[in-house]
Amino acid sequence: PISIQSYVERIYQYAGCSDECFVMALIYMDRVIARHPGFLLSSWNVHRLLITTVMCAAKFFDDSYYNNAHYAAMGGVAKLEMNSLELEFLFMVAFNMHIEPAEYFKYLNELKAHAQAQLADAT
Repeated sequence: PISIQSYVERIYQYAGCSDECFVMALIYMDRVIARHPGFLLSSWNVHRLLITTVMCAAKFFDDSYYNNAHYAAMGGVAKLEMNSLELEFLFMVAFNMHIEPAEYFKYLNELKAHAQAQLADAT
């Protein structure tokens, strides 16, 4: 299986979505986990949740975005499964796609701090 880092890089390369969508996708993933304590993020579902949250973020935030078939091909899932994943995700977050600026910048700053720490550890 492809590593999460490689999968994110693949999505970043081919999705054509804004950088903000990746921060939003992380927030959406946390929302799923918060609303469904029994939901376990695992190597079996993390890739599907990631491609779904990035796609939904692009649809919600970006002015232009690819269709579900493009995301499905990029993410390695069938188009019908991508459609089902999108619908299931939206119900899991109760269609709550809005993100307050304070929440967005909190996540963005945490990601930046994490990236800086990784760079410092590498040197």
